[in-house]
Amino acid sequence: MKFFKNTFAFLLVPAVAAAGYTLIKNLLHFMVSAGNQYIPFWIGILCYIAFQIILYKPMKTYVFGHELSHAIAGILSGAKIKKFNIGEESGSVALTKSNIWTTLAPYFFPIYTSAIIIIYISLGWFTDIKQFYGYFLFLVGFSIAFHIALTIYILSIEQPDLRIHGTFFSYVVIFAVNAVVFILLAALIFPGKITVRDILLQICGNTAGIYKFIYTGALEICSAFRETK
Repeated sequence: MKFFKNTFAFLLVPAVAAAGYTLIKNLLHFMVSAGNQYIPFWIGILCYIAFQIILYKPMKTYVFGHELSHAIAGILSGAKIKKFNIGEESGSVALTKSNIWTTLAPYFFPIYTSAIIIIYISLGWFTDIKQFYGYFLFLVGFSIAFHIALTIYILSIEQPDLRIHGTFFSYVVIFAVNAVVFILLAALIFPGKITVRDILLQICGNTAGIYKFIYTGALEICSAFRETK
């Protein structure tokens, strides 16, 4: 099973690379062309980076969100929580059953960003939320930077979660799902400016181009190899 997982992950790498490239390209283009309305988002990102560099890594907050993500993914998968522990630098959740989504959820599910979006949208049922949009953008930017920075940090340390389904396979899944999640988040955070359909079409086009390039290159190598015989 590990062999098939790694083979599938290897074949998926060009698609993941295309998704990452397309997402980053669209975000950079948006950053350059967007108006002053979205400045609080970028300020939020910079504030978290400065916070972590100057002060400290809020690991206990991250650990709580990390384990809560395991728990939520488990509940959504039909599992029950048997144990939930949080420490200063680590924690643990015991579930009645597990799968790849419950195991890897914390690495691609920005739980605090999701909570901020849910609260903001929920407030719209009771009041005009346009007046809070700047604060919303700041908090979203701050929480996304928190998720990315500490996920990268935690992945730099050996993680037992990744060994369960194979480290290489897990990394590919994490990158692939993160790309999808951030596309959806961008569409929610910047409605009308970034659309899921447009980005997915670009990803499909870029992915097809990469696979075509690899296929053509492989044919040329095989042809050259046969000619040398």
